[in-house]
Amino acid sequence: MIEVSRTLPVNEGTGPVLTVDDVWQGLVDKAQNPLLYVAAISECTVTERFDGGLVRDIVHVGQPVREVVTFYPKQRVHFVRTHGTAKGTIDNEIGLGETGEPELTFTFRIAVDGVESGSSAEKEFGERMEADYLDALRTTLKAVRDRVAAASGASD
Repeated sequence: MIEVSRTLPVNEGTGPVLTVDDVWQGLVDKAQNPLLYVAAISECTVTERFDGGLVRDIVHVGQPVREVVTFYPKQRVHFVRTHGTAKGTIDNEIGLGETGEPELTFTFRIAVDGVESGSSAEKEFGERMEADYLDALRTTLKAVRDRVAAASGASD
């Protein structure tokens, strides 16, 4: 089982300053249409919607994956990978740091079919996945920042 958790500050001195509401909307958008946010995902079809979430079929790094996505408003988006070669959970969580500023944390707990726990292959897979998800968080924050900037410019 690969388990990784990383936190990024939401506002790193790049404007406009984002609120928890801004980040939440970006996470919901990313769950519904990850193609704009996650370079490693090449396809996404939402197959079902339910109160508080959705089911989606994606192609991640060329591999088909099914995820059940549950929304915990303004706190966390929880993904459960139920089908595919890498199964487990992924969380995108909004929190407040020690200074009270918003932070965005991703955590994944993934087991890869056919890969021995603790092996170098598992370690390499985890490192690639971590890099992909750090990139996805940065891309998400940039897209949210661009949307907020466009909206504030439109109201001038």
